[in-house]
Amino acid sequence: MADRWLTFDCYGTIIDWRTGMTAALDSVAPGRSAELIDAYYRCEPEVEAEPPFRNYRAILTEGLRRAAASTGIPLEEHQFSVLADTLPTWPAFADSVPALQQLRDAGYKLGILTNTDADLFAQTLAGPLPIPFDEVITAQEVQSYKPGDPMFDTFVARHTPAPTDWIHVGNSVWHDCEPAHRRGFRTIFVHRSENAENNEWIHLSDSGQRSVTVTIPDLASLPGALHELS
Repeated sequence: MADRWLTFDCYGTIIDWRTGMTAALDSVAPGRSAELIDAYYRCEPEVEAEPPFRNYRAILTEGLRRAAASTGIPLEEHQFSVLADTLPTWPAFADSVPALQQLRDAGYKLGILTNTDADLFAQTLAGPLPIPFDEVITAQEVQSYKPGDPMFDTFVARHTPAPTDWIHVGNSVWHDCEPAHRRGFRTIFVHRSENAENNEWIHLSDSGQRSVTVTIPDLASLPGALHELS
């Protein structure tokens, strides 16, 4: 039987990105974390797109620096690294580890395509995400951030001929569903309601809607969605 692959975005899909960011930012700007997070969402893609390539630790730091400047929230120089310093401790959603283990037990191969650095993701694996993955591709490795093509192209190149049963799962239509869809693969959009408000990365345009095969509210719903797709 051909391999059945599920590749995932990590932070925001498996790891509770907003809860982790909120705790980190409340430690340096009490009561202002929501403003900083919304500003950070706007700043991060701009920083990632600027040449030359910067690792994700630098993206988090510079993104927060610009978010603070745009909101007028004063931070000390040493506080701009708080997101990078705490990212490996951000918690997994309660449904993530049980769902991933269930899928491994069902015979799926699991991969990660993540806009982060190898060392940061390794620390996440050592902490809140104790799941063995069959493939891990980071932005640091390919020197490019999603929604750019290199991460997806690298996965396909490593699994040639490309798996015919590959589904990509993510919390961002723009970062994840659209580039996977361009390669003809099915996509599952994890529209977690607690992360939906004011998150410009997941709003559905007409093209975005066409790139989504199935929308689910959480990873607990993923095994059932996969059964419906089979």
